[in-house]
Amino acid sequence: MPFNNKSCIKGTYFPPGDKSISHRILILAGQAIGKSEIYNLLQGEDVMNTLKAMRLLGVQIKKKKDKYLVFGIPPGSLFEPKNVIDFGNSGTGIRLISGLISSNNISVKLVGDASLSKRPMKRVTEHLTKIGAKIELKKNLFPPIKLKGTGNSVPLSFNITIPSAQIKSAIMLSALNTNGKVKIKEFKTTRDHTENMLHSMGYNIKVREGSLHRFIEMKNDKELKSIKYNVPGDPSSAAFFISAACLKPGSKLIVKNVLFNKTRIGFIKTLKDMGGNINIINKRKIHNELVADIKIDQKNKLSSTILKSKDIPLQIDEIPILSIVASFANGLTIFKGLKELTVKESNRLELIHQNLKRIGVKSVIKKYDLHIYGNRYLKDGAAVIKHNYDHRILMSFFIANMICKKNNIIRDKSCVKTSYPTFFKHISQFSN
Repeated sequence: MPFNNKSCIKGTYFPPGDKSISHRILILAGQAIGKSEIYNLLQGEDVMNTLKAMRLLGVQIKKKKDKYLVFGIPPGSLFEPKNVIDFGNSGTGIRLISGLISSNNISVKLVGDASLSKRPMKRVTEHLTKIGAKIELKKNLFPPIKLKGTGNSVPLSFNITIPSAQIKSAIMLSALNTNGKVKIKEFKTTRDHTENMLHSMGYNIKVREGSLHRFIEMKNDKELKSIKYNVPGDPSSAAFFISAACLKPGSKLIVKNVLFNKTRIGFIKTLKDMGGNINIINKRKIHNELVADIKIDQKNKLSSTILKSKDIPLQIDEIPILSIVASFANGLTIFKGLKELTVKESNRLELIHQNLKRIGVKSVIKKYDLHIYGNRYLKDGAAVIKHNYDHRILMSFFIANMICKKNNIIRDKSCVKTSYPTFFKHISQFSN
């Protein structure tokens, strides 16, 4: 089926495995005693680079039909790899594994592609040097990361002021081989998959939510137990389809087995506020993660909304696709406090703004707030989309074909392989 302004989204859709969970379960299963089984692991390049990294660090991982078998090695016993570890485009992989290595007495060099080599690492490594790791960065900021871990890591209390689950998880992974109590104070709640997995694997971890802060305490006096883990569907991948279904009255979509963790579904509330007819059904808890099915039966056209900066961390990855939704919603939509978008795979804030302008949508950046002047008319389209090899920008502006008179031109679609290799196949299956 051609995908254009006549398309609606219809069918029953199983999103690919969640990217954040796929990274983390490979790493934690790699530190658990015994054999773990992982089902529905995301097959994207980012996750596969984390898998290769764990193998280079001494963990045996085998693929057997529809599952991955991980034979863990205990914390503190990582191998020193002979070569550099290449993470490609994966910011999650390089940051989390930096944390893991930092409390192991080995020396490793971590590298990435041109895009990853421009992403800030100091926000993570400054915490890891405090425990005793020695770390060198390019220009004291960027990869490559030269890391000499410590076998005698110091248990500390950390304050995390930048809302980033990667910073928090890197510290938590360093705590696996730190004797004593490690405490973390988060100033804003971020995705909590690492905490949930540690609970499921029998680790000594306590989490407390205060009115202003979130507190985590870890002690390495209990072994990580092996686990049988079915990775739920990725809400950030499903967001493209859920948003597309909300764009057009007449769309009917059922999304099965999607992760419904409260730190990941801010975009669903936003779509509902804009008039998305979304129902959540069949909620259940699996390994401390909430999983659900989602039903979209879109009858009405959408209206604008205002997102406050406090709501942004819970839908940071969905801002690109929400900007497409805002373009086709009546009125002025404002997304406030998007500073974190400027240090993603690209400067997403600037790319969203530039590409909206190209397809015929008026938008303005004021400091780190994005103002989008939406209406229910078809946009001109026929624009060459500048995506700078950022998978979420590319996919969002491909979905924009639904609201444009002429389809946009996207050159080199290969970067979707990092997070969603089957994106175009799925779009053709569900567009009617």
